Amino acid sequence: MSKLILSIFIGLISLFILTRVEAAVINVPQDYKTIRDAVENANPQDTIIVDEGEYKENIVITKPIVIRASKGPDVTIVHALIQGEPVFKIKNTNEASIIGFTASDSLSSGIYLYNAHNGQVLNNKTVNNHIGITLYSSNNNIIKDNIANSNEYYGIYLESSHNNLLEKNIANSNKDKGIFLSLSSSNNLNNNSANLNTWNGIILWSSHKNTLKDNKIFRNTYGIVTSDSDNNDMINNSTWPNIYIILPVILIYIGILLYLIQKNLFRFVYKG
Repeated sequence: MSKLILSIFIGLISLFILTRVEAAVINVPQDYKTIRDAVENANPQDTIIVDEGEYKENIVITKPIVIRASKGPDVTIVHALIQGEPVFKIKNTNEASIIGFTASDSLSSGIYLYNAHNGQVLNNKTVNNHIGITLYSSNNNIIKDNIANSNEYYGIYLESSHNNLLEKNIANSNKDKGIFLSLSSSNNLNNNSANLNTWNGIILWSSHKNTLKDNKIFRNTYGIVTSDSDNNDMINNSTWPNIYIILPVILIYIGILLYLIQKNLFRFVYKG
C-alpha cells in the first residue's frame, strides 16, 4: 500500500511540473480587457500579447513574464492612469520583459525597473514623461532599440545599476540629459544616440568601469561629461558638434548643486 501511495504522489508531482513547464499565452483584450488584469492573472513564464490601441493604465510586474505589443509602439500606446506612478514598473523580479509599447504621460517614468534583474526592455517608445526609462538597483538587463525622447528630465537614467547593456537606443530632445548614469558601474553603452538634449548627451556620475562605444552625441550643450568616474573606456564615440566639448569649471559646481537637488527630489518620487 505504501508503494502505491508513493507512486501516486510522484505521479501528481510530475503532472504538476509538466503542467507548469508549458507556459500560456494571454491575449489583451480577448482574454482580459486590461493589461493590468492580464498581468495579475498571469503565471511565471507566461507571455501577454497586447493588441493595438490606446490604454490608460499603470502596470506593475512582479513575476518573470513577457509583455509584448502585437503591432509595435506606433499603434500600441499606454498612458499613465495615475500620473505620479510609472506606466510600466518591473519590481523585485528576474527575467521580465517589456517589448513594443509607447509609454507616456507619467510624472515618474515611462518604464521603471526597481530591483529587477536579467530582464529586457526592447523596441519601446517612452515620450512625454518626467524620465523615459529608469533603472534603480537593477542589474544585468538589456535595454535595446528604445526611443526615449522629449521627456522632462532624462531619456534614460541608471542609479546603482550595474552590468546592463544599453544598445541602439535613441535619447533625443530631452529637457535635461539624454543618458545619465549615477553610481552605476560596468555597464556597456553601445551605438546609442543622444542628440539635441538641453544639457548633456551622456553623463557619468560616480560611475566606474563602464564602456562607451560607437555612440553618437550631437548638438547638446555638452557631449560626454564624467565626474568622479574612473576607468571608463571611451571607444569611437562621435561628439561633434556640441556647444561645449570641455565643461568649464564653474559650471561643474553649478551642475553638482543642481544634481544634488534633483537626486534628493527623485528619492521621494522613486520608492519601492
